[in-house]
Amino acid sequence: VNVFIKACKYKNKTNNIKKTLIYAVKIAIFYYFPNTKKSKGEQIKNLFGKLKVHVDDNSRFLYVLNEYKGLYAENKVIDNNTMDYNIILEKSLDEFELQNNQMSNSQYKDEQKRLLEAINLLIKKEIKAVEKSKNINKNNIIENLKNIKNGKTKSFEEALQRILFYNQLLWQTGHELNGLGRLDKILCKYYESDIKNNVITKDEAKNLIKEFLTTLHNNYVFKSSSLLGDTGQIIILGGKEQNEEYFENELTYIFIEEVKKLQIPEPKILLRISEKTSRKLMKLSLDCIKTGIGCPLFSNDDIVIPKLIEYGYEIKDAYNYVTAACWEPYICGKSLDQNNLKTIVVIKPFVEMINTEDINKINNINELMSLYKKYLYKYLDEFLDEINKISFEKDPLISMLNYECNEKEKDISKGGAKYNNYGFTSVSLANTVNSILNINKFVFEEKKYSFEELNEERKNNFNDEKILNELKFQSLRYGKDEKEVIQLTNLIINWIGEYLKDKNNKYDGKYKFGLSAPSYIDESREFEATFDGRRIGEPFIVHISSDITSNPYTELIQFASKLDYNKASFNGNVIDFMVTPSFIESNKEKFLDFLILSTKVGFFQMQMNVVSSEILIKAKKNPKEFPDLIVRVWGFSAYFNDLPEEYKNLLIERALKSEGIDY
Repeated sequence: VNVFIKACKYKNKTNNIKKTLIYAVKIAIFYYFPNTKKSKGEQIKNLFGKLKVHVDDNSRFLYVLNEYKGLYAENKVIDNNTMDYNIILEKSLDEFELQNNQMSNSQYKDEQKRLLEAINLLIKKEIKAVEKSKNINKNNIIENLKNIKNGKTKSFEEALQRILFYNQLLWQTGHELNGLGRLDKILCKYYESDIKNNVITKDEAKNLIKEFLTTLHNNYVFKSSSLLGDTGQIIILGGKEQNEEYFENELTYIFIEEVKKLQIPEPKILLRISEKTSRKLMKLSLDCIKTGIGCPLFSNDDIVIPKLIEYGYEIKDAYNYVTAACWEPYICGKSLDQNNLKTIVVIKPFVEMINTEDINKINNINELMSLYKKYLYKYLDEFLDEINKISFEKDPLISMLNYECNEKEKDISKGGAKYNNYGFTSVSLANTVNSILNINKFVFEEKKYSFEELNEERKNNFNDEKILNELKFQSLRYGKDEKEVIQLTNLIINWIGEYLKDKNNKYDGKYKFGLSAPSYIDESREFEATFDGRRIGEPFIVHISSDITSNPYTELIQFASKLDYNKASFNGNVIDFMVTPSFIESNKEKFLDFLILSTKVGFFQMQMNVVSSEILIKAKKNPKEFPDLIVRVWGFSAYFNDLPEEYKNLLIERALKSEGIDY
């Protein structure tokens, strides 16, 4: 079954049957024929012993991955994880070994000991391979690899190599969607020391970062999860400090500048912003976004951090948050937190209610909402029952790099972390809100149709175009800055939040959810028509966005700022809109003002696609003419040509609507 699942994912990414069959055979041999009765530490040692090390002649860094080799897993492997790379920059393998020797005799100690033996083995193999190579930078690479074992990080170049070394371990041992953390912050002292002591120049540092980014991007097919480009390799920059000052440095600018120059879809950038973010940094970010690369994504610390503290994270941890994979706030080095376990499909219990109940007995909006709440809670009961059946694979690597796990000598899969919360995404909230608004208007208020008549049209997939258009273009809709819309949206958000807030998972962790999800297409496939004017199988509305033709960006910001991101609903809330390059180019300073003022108004997070419908339509028709066209998908960027047709079609539809053209 595991081979089949992996092969299907590979097929989805490559769309090549022959390559998929070869891949399936190879992973069957390398993943599942070894002795799976061995401990996880022994399996890792065996795996690293089999890896072949290829050394590029011109690279400044060594980065070893083999997509056909991995570990056997009976349970879910922990993913959507961001390692605290500061730990490995400060700590050598010798120090990890000393820490291990001081542990009490336990299975945890034994697993970690074997892991350390495996890492030492890999370092020796890599050094030997580099020594035999013709790499022009071999002496630097060898010294940096040796120092991973023997000492703390000494230079900026070594810091980048050490991050790459541990990052490759995550990918090779089966973890997916691996974030990179606050690189401008954790690399700062190495960069500043090297610049001050004339070890490197600023231009040399830029070249190192450029190669670092390219190295991470090179294996993007192997690293991609659901779609090509969906790697989770997100770099966090900037951020509000505990003293309320805003942190930025030269590296913040260099990373954005190099991403802008490279024009590759990943790694991607998330910029933590606040009211105190400089106009200069916002301007550079906008310059990067308007190239069409889809980043930086903005995360508003003025809104996010208080919600993290309110939820229960310690203040110092909240101010140091990163994100898991796309946009879900995450505390690195201290968390099991699995923030993308499953998607709440908000419309599903609503449709179940319609299909089950005698809707002729529902006389008004209050009765409708009361009944919906009952079905929503029943759905969430079943949802959590399924979630709590999940077991995680033992993980000595992530445990070793987690503060609390080492103190407790308890594997992260057993609840050893400081924070052990579960996070969910959600889709179709907008479709649910619009459905309820339509029923209220046409059935309860205007009495234009009976509930049964409207439902018959829905079940017939809206054969009557007149009724369909009435539902689709009713002006009171999700994304509008109208009291009735905002109150209804917040009511549903609060219902879900209230349901989740007093419940705990098996680690005594809590639950959280967000209003953004990658599954607005996957969850909508074959899903029956809905009262918002959505036909069978059509995608759900994307994140926090509007399906109204040419809805003003300012109104969407006002709407999003009034949503109630209560104690549980902060697991990623992204405003998502399309804008043409010409619009930004013609309104540079005004658009910059818009972003800065929007931060003060109080959005949670924001991303945008900067591309015209004309270019998207041409690229779909003649893909060879647009090999490097990049678009924003859900929480990542990808080459347009790599996307399935349904994603291309949705992007075109949304672009046309944003330009005021009915699709």
